[in-house]
Amino acid sequence: MAEIAGQQSLDADANEMWQRFLKASKTLRVEHHHDPIYIRYHEAWRLQFEMVFKQMRVAGDAVAAADHFRERLADASAFEESGPVIEALRTKGYEVALLSNADDDFLTACLRRNRLEFDVIVTSESAQAIKPNREIFDKLANALQTPPGEILYAGDNPIPDVLGPVRAGMFAAWVNRGGYRKPRNVPQPHVRVKTLAELAGLLGASLE
Repeated sequence: MAEIAGQQSLDADANEMWQRFLKASKTLRVEHHHDPIYIRYHEAWRLQFEMVFKQMRVAGDAVAAADHFRERLADASAFEESGPVIEALRTKGYEVALLSNADDDFLTACLRRNRLEFDVIVTSESAQAIKPNREIFDKLANALQTPPGEILYAGDNPIPDVLGPVRAGMFAAWVNRGGYRKPRNVPQPHVRVKTLAELAGLLGASLE
């Protein structure tokens, strides 16, 4: 947010921009809702920034701000354990898939930059649905040609990544890196771990 404010010469506090952006996200369709309405992320970000700039009474360019957001996500670095965990699981015989609430363009760029490869990739854009809606998990199962009850889904956000797969009949592993409390309206995950490496170990995949 500070970069956006700087680029556009906005007299605005970056932290306030971020807090208002989050509130605008929840108003629209964010994955924190039980049944969020799908909208492409870049379009959602544009609408959110329009709301933020209006509330803060600054003449910001919402499209340029959304573009910057997309560029930063495309350039994001993965956790160092990600690549080794994927390869260890694949060596152990697991089929490894990625299901992400993301637009295809910035996710593809990010995966390529981090040299991460998956057997199957399903995005909210390709599925036209967003976690935790069951529809996107059903599309993952169809893409894998695997019954939901034979899929372990791992993620770090309890509503999209625990509520979603459990409702779809999958096993859910909550990667709780920050030690957060589970929301009361979310079912218990089948597995709780702090890292992907810990999860790989439980699945018998060694990183050594």
